[in-house]
Amino acid sequence: MRWKKCLHGISASVAIATGTMLIGCGTGTVPGASLISTGSSLPTGTGSSSSTTNPPSTGTTTSPSTGTGTSSSSGTSGSGTSATAPPVTTPANPPASSTTGSTTTPPVTTPPSTTPSTPAATLSGTVLSGQNLPVRGAKMTLYAVGTSGYGAGARSLLGGSGSVLTDDRGRFTGSYVCSSATARVYLIAAGGNAGAGANQGAVMMSALGACGTINAQTIVVNEITTVASVYALEQFMQPGSVEIGGSSSNAIGLANGFKTAANLYDGTTGRLRAKTPAGNGTIPQTKLDSLANLLANCIESATGSVACTRLYQATAIAGVTPQNTLTAMLNIALHPAINLKSLTLTGPYQPWLAGAPNDWTLSIEYTGGGLNYGQLIASDAEGNIWVPNATDPGTLSKFGPAGEPLSGAAGFGGGGLSYPQAVAIDQGGNVWAANQGNDSVSEHRSNGTAKSGAGFKVSGLKLPYALAIDGSGGIFTVNGDNSVTKLNSSGGFAGHFQQGGLDFPFALAIDRSPNVWVANYGFSNRVSRLSNAGTPVIANGYSGGGINGAVGVAIDASGNAWIASFDRPVVSKFSTSGSPLSGSGYVLPAGAASIAVDGDNTIWTANSDGSISRFANQGTAISPATGYVSNGATAGVGIAIDPSGNVWTSDNYVNSLFEYIGAAAPTTVPLQVAIQKNLMGKRP
Repeated sequence: MRWKKCLHGISASVAIATGTMLIGCGTGTVPGASLISTGSSLPTGTGSSSSTTNPPSTGTTTSPSTGTGTSSSSGTSGSGTSATAPPVTTPANPPASSTTGSTTTPPVTTPPSTTPSTPAATLSGTVLSGQNLPVRGAKMTLYAVGTSGYGAGARSLLGGSGSVLTDDRGRFTGSYVCSSATARVYLIAAGGNAGAGANQGAVMMSALGACGTINAQTIVVNEITTVASVYALEQFMQPGSVEIGGSSSNAIGLANGFKTAANLYDGTTGRLRAKTPAGNGTIPQTKLDSLANLLANCIESATGSVACTRLYQATAIAGVTPQNTLTAMLNIALHPAINLKSLTLTGPYQPWLAGAPNDWTLSIEYTGGGLNYGQLIASDAEGNIWVPNATDPGTLSKFGPAGEPLSGAAGFGGGGLSYPQAVAIDQGGNVWAANQGNDSVSEHRSNGTAKSGAGFKVSGLKLPYALAIDGSGGIFTVNGDNSVTKLNSSGGFAGHFQQGGLDFPFALAIDRSPNVWVANYGFSNRVSRLSNAGTPVIANGYSGGGINGAVGVAIDASGNAWIASFDRPVVSKFSTSGSPLSGSGYVLPAGAASIAVDGDNTIWTANSDGSISRFANQGTAISPATGYVSNGATAGVGIAIDPSGNVWTSDNYVNSLFEYIGAAAPTTVPLQVAIQKNLMGKRP
């Protein structure tokens, strides 16, 4: 008999003789442009134990949990000689400045105006500071987003001179012509006077949505709309510019960013929402109000005021000091670990924070959609998030880009789902799941309809913890009997592999070659590497780099493998030839459960204490030592990054899904497509 403690909050398997009994381990989870006509220019800035066998599981009542690029359970591994899953053990105690330079840069040009050639529609609204102070004399410009590159290509849509001014009540009216009905548009309010004198640095915005839907709407622009719009669209903006744009190959990511903005506020009133429109997402109101107050304290003063000077100095990045409130807020969004303790959080928007938070990320907590012990998650090409729920019979939950549940109250079932531990999406939008409960793999269409009958069961498939899809559609699983199984794109048998130092394999990822990298949770603390046909590239795997209880693996733009450890809270890096590059590892605040690489080739982990961490590709920590923290998050399991740059994590202690708005670079999904197009670690 072999035992292993549960990983943090993950359920474990206990192997007794030749049989396997599933037992519960608790309820938790596993391991630019000139803005105004005053002639002032903007800086370009920079943006940027000892027992054995049982996989770490993720908090199902009876099944072990997952570990692929985002796995989560904890436990130590078996020796690899048993045909059953290694037992799991819970780690005893899982761990739980800005410069003020005033460098200026050359002026940037305003996006070109589009001359109306068809009957124009009318846009009207009000610019306010705080709850009710009108901003008079603000220059209003309506832009359509660009499609020629990130932060570029926006065009002015208002007729005549391309802009209008607000009156003494802060009101404005202008005529415009849509470049297309579906083009996303946004409104910029630059300069003006909120009562204390003209303020050239007062720049606010509102993300309006599709051009064809805004006719006859009355718009409010204020600090709330500015903060929310900036966070939702930060990855499509550049400091020092009012241009918003994305690549022609990532129109969906930019469009979804506007949906996220609409989740946070009502554009016709300028008021913050308490819940998302679908009713299942909780908005971080207090943090949003505090950020809005940072802007209001400057906007309600005159050019050169102490409030503005302090704001700009506190939000300077790399020696470049913002010259307006829009760039100041964008710098906060892009650098959420920034120190703003010198600034006052009180102001017209309430409630505000009593003091500076751990970090300035904004996150929404979503419930519903059938979430029930969610495990390793994935984003599809449309930015939908898929969550496997480790129950029996198992289910899949699907959430839209705005966090709206698309899978009903109970989730999608069928297809042989039984304690599913991980999902992966293929290029056709089909969703594949690894079922630990019945030794099978399931396939569902993008609408949730099952395609796999009672599940695909092939020779050698045993207690699959995770799966990944290669560029040709091959499905690989790592199994609880120290093996890897390959299925073809129809769910048929394509291979079974047991060599290469496999030792409680818990997660896997495919590189461009396409080799299969496997994170082994076992005592050997090694990473295995197999060819696509299953031949070991090295007999006993690679060691070093600080690995201790590996539960996640991801591949970066250069083909390096990044490994997340649960038993010792570190991230490790290996070169394409298997050489460790991370010394004793890059330190996390707690054991990791899963790992991902974003479109800027930076590394993200979901941590067992509920935080998430981010590292530069060289291993330098970008997030604070505590990680980024979301209120309500308790123990991260899966992690996924979508085409808008939102970071999503599953948390099965609270049966919730968390979205960190715009925190990462837009990422090519699904991963099969990134492999095919050599876009891993690159923006779409």
